[in-house]
Amino acid sequence: MVARLLRPVGLRGAVKAESWSDVPGRFQVGAGFWVMAQPPVRVTLAGAEGASGGTLTLRFQGCTSIDAVDGWRGCALAIEESERAPLENDRFYYDELKGMAVATESGVSVGTVRDVWSTGPYDLLVLDDGGTERLFPLVRELVIRVDRETRRVTVRPPNGWLDDAAV
Repeated sequence: MVARLLRPVGLRGAVKAESWSDVPGRFQVGAGFWVMAQPPVRVTLAGAEGASGGTLTLRFQGCTSIDAVDGWRGCALAIEESERAPLENDRFYYDELKGMAVATESGVSVGTVRDVWSTGPYDLLVLDDGGTERLFPLVRELVIRVDRETRRVTVRPPNGWLDDAAV
């Protein structure tokens, strides 16, 4: 996801968007995106302007009225996976974590990543541990390694985190 569409701007199909991308030139005229509506809609960027507060005003080819974009309020704007910027070895996209096995440094399994929640001060891994849901802070001090090749996450749980009787 590279942006969230906020609301229409004017009557001619422009829409205000909050950019989530740190890739320079992401919003170039001619770039293709998916509006994650129901069903998803493929769009081509016809224009983009920066606005105050870190938002953008976007126009899409073929969208010439407010009716064309009004139903997209709150929808994510996504790119194809093949268009993602390559990341350094110690970085990852959150959706890559889904389905990865999670274990402690000593090899104790603590579940499989089902989702990642953004909660404010730090994000959480939502783990499925054989039908039990566990939440684990996604912070460098506790997530020791994410290995994309073996699809494993190594964690260092805080004292007492694995003790279900303490809950």
